[in-house]
Amino acid sequence: MTSLAHQLRRLALPQSDPNLLTRSEVASLLFDPKDAVSMDRSTFYALGCTGLEELMGIEPAFLEFQDTLFSRASLTLERSVQSKEVNEKLDAGISLFLARLSPYFLLKPAHKCLEWLVHRFHVQLYNADALLRCSLPFHDTNVFVRVLQLLHIRDAAARWGWLLGPQKAGVPLSRGALVAHCYSDLSFMDFICSLVTGSVQAYSGRSGSCSQLRVIFSFYASTIVSALGAVEKVSDAIISKLLPFVHKGLKSSLTDYKAATLMIVCQLAVKVTMEASLVDILAAHVAKSLLGEPVLAKEGLGCLVVLLQNQKEVSLFSSPRASVSLSSVPALASTLQAMAAAHDVAPLLRYLLPHLIHAAFTCRSGETQKDQLAVLEAVLKSVPLTNGLDRTFAPSSSSVFVCRWILDGYLRQTELSADDSSAFDRRLLPLVRLFESRYCAALDGVLAGHVTADGEKRLYHQFLSLSVSSGKHQMLGDSDTSLLLSLKHPQPSVRVSALEHLVVPVSPGDVWWNPEKLDTNTCCYLGLTCRLFSVIIRGAGEGPASGSFRDLMKLLIKVHLCEPPMLFRFLCVLWGYGSNHGDQLDVKVGAVLQTRALYVGGAVLSAQPSTMLEQLAAADSPVVPSLLCCLTSPVREVRRAALGTLSSLSGAGASPFRPITERLLKNSEEIIADPSYLSQALGVLQEESVKAKRLRSSLQQLLQSAGTPGCPSYSACSLLRALSHAVLSELLPVLDRLLEQSGPDTPSLLRSEAQLMHLVLGKYNEASAPLLAENQNCLDLFVRALRNSTQPHPDIPSCQIIALEQMTKPFFSALGGEAVQQKLLSAMLDVLLESRSPLVTDTVRSVFKGMAVDGQLVANELAPPEKPKVSVTVQQSRRSRMSQRYFYLYSGGAVSWQRVTLILELLQHKKKLKRAQTLVPVLFALLARSLDPCPADHTNMEYTKQLLLGCLLNVCHRLSPAGGAVGPDLLDEDKFSVELVVQCIRASDVPQTHHHALLLLGAAAAIFPEKVLLNIMPIFTFMGANIMRLDDAYSFRVIDQTVQMVIPALIQLSDGTSSSHVVAVVTRILHVFADALPHVPDHRRLPILSQLVTTLGPARFLWVLMLLLFKLHATQTATSTSEKDAALERDVDFWVSLCCEFKVSEQLSSLISILLFLLKLPDDKHDGETPPPIGPQREEVEELIFSLEAHSSKELRHFQFLSVSFMAQLLGSAGFIGKVAAGERCPLCFRLLEEILRYIHAVARRAEDNADKPTAKFWRVLLNKAYEVLDKVNSLLPTDTFITVMRGLMGNELASVRRKAMELLNNKLQHRTQWEDRQVTVLLQLTGDLLSIVGKSSGEVMEREAEHAINRQTALYSLKLLCRSFGSAHQEAFVPVLQRAVDIAAAPEEEKNVTGSALLCIAEVVGALKALAIPHLPRLMPAVLNTLTDRKELLTNEIYLLSAVTALQRVTETLPHFISPYLQDTTSQVRCPSSSSSSSSAATQLSTRLASLRSTLATRLPPRVLLPTVTRCYGSMLGALMSILKEHITHMEKDQLSFHQSELTSFFLCALDFRAEHCQGDLQKTSEVEGHVIDCLLSMVMKLSEVTFRPLFFKLLDWSKLGRERLLTFCRLSDVFADRLKGLFVLFAGNLVTGFVDLLRQTNGSKTDESLFDSKVKTNQLLRFVLDCLFKIFMFDTQKFVSRERGDALMSPLVDQLENTVGGDQVYQQLVTQHLVPCVGQFSVALADESQWKTLNYQILLKTRHPDSKVRFSSLLMLMELASKLKENYMVLLPETIPFLAELMEDDCEEVEQQVQKVVQEMEKILGEPLQSYF
Repeated sequence: MTSLAHQLRRLALPQSDPNLLTRSEVASLLFDPKDAVSMDRSTFYALGCTGLEELMGIEPAFLEFQDTLFSRASLTLERSVQSKEVNEKLDAGISLFLARLSPYFLLKPAHKCLEWLVHRFHVQLYNADALLRCSLPFHDTNVFVRVLQLLHIRDAAARWGWLLGPQKAGVPLSRGALVAHCYSDLSFMDFICSLVTGSVQAYSGRSGSCSQLRVIFSFYASTIVSALGAVEKVSDAIISKLLPFVHKGLKSSLTDYKAATLMIVCQLAVKVTMEASLVDILAAHVAKSLLGEPVLAKEGLGCLVVLLQNQKEVSLFSSPRASVSLSSVPALASTLQAMAAAHDVAPLLRYLLPHLIHAAFTCRSGETQKDQLAVLEAVLKSVPLTNGLDRTFAPSSSSVFVCRWILDGYLRQTELSADDSSAFDRRLLPLVRLFESRYCAALDGVLAGHVTADGEKRLYHQFLSLSVSSGKHQMLGDSDTSLLLSLKHPQPSVRVSALEHLVVPVSPGDVWWNPEKLDTNTCCYLGLTCRLFSVIIRGAGEGPASGSFRDLMKLLIKVHLCEPPMLFRFLCVLWGYGSNHGDQLDVKVGAVLQTRALYVGGAVLSAQPSTMLEQLAAADSPVVPSLLCCLTSPVREVRRAALGTLSSLSGAGASPFRPITERLLKNSEEIIADPSYLSQALGVLQEESVKAKRLRSSLQQLLQSAGTPGCPSYSACSLLRALSHAVLSELLPVLDRLLEQSGPDTPSLLRSEAQLMHLVLGKYNEASAPLLAENQNCLDLFVRALRNSTQPHPDIPSCQIIALEQMTKPFFSALGGEAVQQKLLSAMLDVLLESRSPLVTDTVRSVFKGMAVDGQLVANELAPPEKPKVSVTVQQSRRSRMSQRYFYLYSGGAVSWQRVTLILELLQHKKKLKRAQTLVPVLFALLARSLDPCPADHTNMEYTKQLLLGCLLNVCHRLSPAGGAVGPDLLDEDKFSVELVVQCIRASDVPQTHHHALLLLGAAAAIFPEKVLLNIMPIFTFMGANIMRLDDAYSFRVIDQTVQMVIPALIQLSDGTSSSHVVAVVTRILHVFADALPHVPDHRRLPILSQLVTTLGPARFLWVLMLLLFKLHATQTATSTSEKDAALERDVDFWVSLCCEFKVSEQLSSLISILLFLLKLPDDKHDGETPPPIGPQREEVEELIFSLEAHSSKELRHFQFLSVSFMAQLLGSAGFIGKVAAGERCPLCFRLLEEILRYIHAVARRAEDNADKPTAKFWRVLLNKAYEVLDKVNSLLPTDTFITVMRGLMGNELASVRRKAMELLNNKLQHRTQWEDRQVTVLLQLTGDLLSIVGKSSGEVMEREAEHAINRQTALYSLKLLCRSFGSAHQEAFVPVLQRAVDIAAAPEEEKNVTGSALLCIAEVVGALKALAIPHLPRLMPAVLNTLTDRKELLTNEIYLLSAVTALQRVTETLPHFISPYLQDTTSQVRCPSSSSSSSSAATQLSTRLASLRSTLATRLPPRVLLPTVTRCYGSMLGALMSILKEHITHMEKDQLSFHQSELTSFFLCALDFRAEHCQGDLQKTSEVEGHVIDCLLSMVMKLSEVTFRPLFFKLLDWSKLGRERLLTFCRLSDVFADRLKGLFVLFAGNLVTGFVDLLRQTNGSKTDESLFDSKVKTNQLLRFVLDCLFKIFMFDTQKFVSRERGDALMSPLVDQLENTVGGDQVYQQLVTQHLVPCVGQFSVALADESQWKTLNYQILLKTRHPDSKVRFSSLLMLMELASKLKENYMVLLPETIPFLAELMEDDCEEVEQQVQKVVQEMEKILGEPLQSYF
């Protein structure tokens, strides 16, 4: 390619791509490019929208693209024609979308979205970079390959030309190729880095960690790190390219992005050597990045280690930025400690420690300096200083390096004032001591080798004072050097002077030489002496120089320890120093040195006189206590040596410790064997000391020795551990001294001192508890310990915690009196109030929970201090009046709410509380105070109220666990203020406060029911208005518990004297719940009310609730009828569900109560006669349920109707029936039946009384509902009882009651199938009662005649059902029934509905009686047949007609052999009545019954009986007879058919003459009758064989030639035969061809002027029959029926019918389309001859030139039918067809021209070739 072509290609725009203009292929990600061509744009759009919706379900950030890239407007957007601005905006949106899509690139929804972008916006052309940026992180997947193949990469020189290989090969891009191109092409490296920043920017508006970008960061880190590792040399260009992105990554708030950047920094540090300034900048950025990301602390510090480890040494003070940031990193020391365990962190320490030390000495801000020192101290304490630090100051060790920096920094503090210097020293002291304890040798080396200038001497001495080993570095005045250096001085005189200074004995003045209390010089002296002693004693043991070492030992003792007391004080130091946690002497005293010192002591003691022994064993001597400490050593040899030394003291008879030592020496073996035996032995001695005064004195002396100030704390600890039963009183001075030393302004206690204080506090136990009441100092010290929160050592709890833990239940209970308990409790609460430590808070709560506290003590803490009281005046508000007895206004000093809250929180979980009732007055006083807070109170009063109410609830539960009442001796009722609780409910708007108050009232109701009863209505009114509307589990639980606790108390109270009042109150409570129900959440309603009623007692109060709910519904208003119906259905379902929550007996009891209530209601609101109330209680309750004054008459009626309707709904509900089916029956069913009958009687009377009033309809409807209830009740009754009840009701004086009884009986008879014999007997006895009702009463008045007729009908129906159930088994019992029914049917003046019922009863009874009915046929059949002759009545009463037909059908079916005398009359009635066109159900049933009757006549009668009857009836009812005959023939046997064939043939020939005989009549009626005859004949033909059918067919053919009308009938008959016989009829069709050809010519009006018939209708009928018959013959032809001769004969007559327009256009169109065209089409198929096809086709084509456009149009239809039938065979006919079609395309008739186009199109479809080229 030339250079110019290459440039032109580069300048080519995407819209000029030729692929955009072609449709052979379409770019697609999901589909084959060739397949994508056939897909429309809407398909791609739907695919993209589906993908976007799925993505929005995963990531809401895609929502904004729904209205841009995926909007409906994008369907019509073509970017190639858009302006530059539009495309730029579009590119920005696409880039943003692709950036957000990248993390989800592998998901199917992403592929769908990309498919839309590729199809619509051509992103593979316009946005290739953005598309690659989206997919490149997944370069090793097949999806990336598909994206890559979408790109148009022109050549290898293009930007993405290096991807040509993978694109052509169709394989994923390898990681090696990606990495190689990354470091070889910096623009691609920039592309990858920009990919990350772009993705971060795309999600910048999203909150959170952007975890979806993790795959992007992983790709970024792995690619860049691998590229840096693969490149041979990292150039400056690469570094310059990466640094901006490194900076962005370290500044990012995204953890994963920052972690990826740290990896890149590490790789840079390993791969390239950078300038120091760059290293410092990178270190500063990394350190700064850790401040806001503590999660990456370890990774960031590791990065710094790698960075500093692989780079040049950074100038220590070049930039403090990194160190400042690092010092602020959270958990720096702990992180470095963890890293140092596995890695070398020395490079970071070399960089960090100088900056920390420098900052600590240069910061002028006290707090900042303190922070820097704290960080430095934490690092030195946690991280070991490895030798890796010595590279800066070789050959010094790392610790020397740090020590020198500390010393130099200190010596630079020359400008500090005395006060500042002192404060600085205090802050620096812990650091120096820490360093000295860990790196003592390094500090000695630096101090020894330091050369002090003149100006530094003061500071140097000050620094020495900070060190515990300052003595050996003190300056000697003569030599001006330190003691240690003077001993090594080259001048002899200086060394002599140092030695003289060294051997000057330093003699402490105390009895005990306590290293913890000695000054620095003395400690140095003692330390040096100990080291000398250790060296000498070790050398004196054995070896050639042992004698010299012994001499040296004598010299040492002679010079320094000349006196035995001094020697043993020194030895006591060595004996006990091993247990010292500090190192004041800078000496390590191990078990070996300790043992040697003990043996030396023993040897010296053995040589001492008794006087000296007594002095050494005196009370103030440390020898015996020190030896006892050695007896606790874990080393056996130490204990053995100590016992030997102790035995050397046995000569001191006057020693106060002698009783102890004697006993211990007796148990030497046990002590040597067990280090804990000393404690056991001393414990035994303490128990014995109660009776042994000398022994008690000895133990006290030992305790005093341990408690002396001079005794080292570590020795005192050992003694106290051994003296486990030590007396607390002897240790109080020790505790006092230690508490003085542990103040906030005093130096920290030593570890041993802290342990000693804990041991002393441990003596505050159950045994020593009484001492607190006896010894005020003991109590005060314990309180001081409780208040002391100082924690000297992090791993040792403060004395405050230890003191709190001593306050156990036994300790607190053993205290001497309530005053002491009160003081300790107050102190503990003060600690809780003042402390900010979670540990202290938890400890106080745990201690308080475990103690058994008297309620009065807590009450004293809650009560205000006693001050002058001012009583509340009369003018105060009602709130103040209620709380007057509990609360008084104080002038000041009330307990703070904060303290009150903390105490109340402790009480929430307090179980061990004695006399809890004493808290009640105080708690109510605080509750009153909370209701009227002072303006200065800013506490959350609601929370405090909840705590107060909760505590009161706990007290109530404690006083009455079972929920019963308590006596006044336990809690006075006057002290419990229910009014305050109610006021608390009213005054608060917080639901939680309401809940607590309600729970308290519920608990109080069980204790003080009468008091709660007085305030019960405000409680439940509030619940109904507030709590019940909340939809949460806690509110529901509160309601539940309140109901469960308050209501039982009220019910229990109702058993007493105030029962009437309680019932009224309960009714009001139910009213509250009913009123609130519409506002209660739906799913809460049923549980709330069911729990309420369960608690109240369903048998007693369920009916009240139901009536209140009915009233609520009756009085509510709805805007529309549909809303009313929906509300009623919803409410009734709820009412039923509520009732079904209870037992059947409880439901029935409630229904009885409802009926009793309804009976007491008046007819109308203004009715003067109201039933007298049963006492004032009933009157009040009834008024509460439904007040006549408050409601209208309409509401009263609605209320009554709802009540009765609900009872019916409930008794028929699935829930109620299920309970009954489960066996829950009860005797209340009889009571309910009695009450419903009473109610029905009352309502029936009211219906009669109000018959002439507007409310008459209401009473009738209500009565029907009551009957429905009665029906449901009856279903609950045992059958025997039901029958008895029904029989009694049938004799009721009210006709409506009698009718309802019969209806209930009918219902039972219809639904019950099994009866016991005794039940059947009783039921059969009802026939007499029913027959008496059937009998017509002559005394009926006109108004009641219609009602009596209905009762007669009902009775007849009951008799019918009885007969259906029992008639077959008890036939004689129903003979009277048949007689009475026949009487009714025969009576002409009888009411027709009654007659109809009688006829139905006759039908049932005859079917049951069978032969017993034969004697009644002479009266029965005429009566039934006479009813069918009354045409007028039959036509106006379909039910009456149906009843008559049913009776006739049943009699005929039951007694078919006994109806011969009545057969002709019966047969004459089987025709369908003229009213059969009715669509009513009665008409349908009538047709069914008539069909059944005809079937019975046809199948049950022998031919000898039926055929003569049919012949006699032929003239009057041919159609019905044919139907009977047809079914009769169908059931005839072959031999019978053969026997009667001749007779039947004659009959049919006669019947087929019906058309000829009625040729001038109604053609439609004639055709209908003829159709019946043909159907009947066809039924016979279908049973004939070919042999027997042939003579019949020829007889019919000959018969047809004797008349034109017969010819029409025969053609119709042939068509039917052809349809039913199919291929069999073709065997006989050859005899029809000639006749059909003649008929086709004779009926063609275009060929002849003569017509076969005068009527064109008959002509058209004949032609249709002929064409249809031929069509069927052609269709079923399988025997080559259409031969050439027959084809030639039929062809022209058939085609010529196109010109037969006789009958008009409509008839012609119907004939052609429905008959002629299908016939000719099937004719062409039957021809199966190409030559005849051509002839036929040509004849049809000739018709297309007919002058009549209708003929031309029809010929086109026939031509199209011919082509569709012949299909590809029509190709041979096409050449001669084209010219004719071409002519028709220019036809004058527009319809013909349009039809030609359709024909051509259809032919193209049929033939599969285009025909346009032929025209």
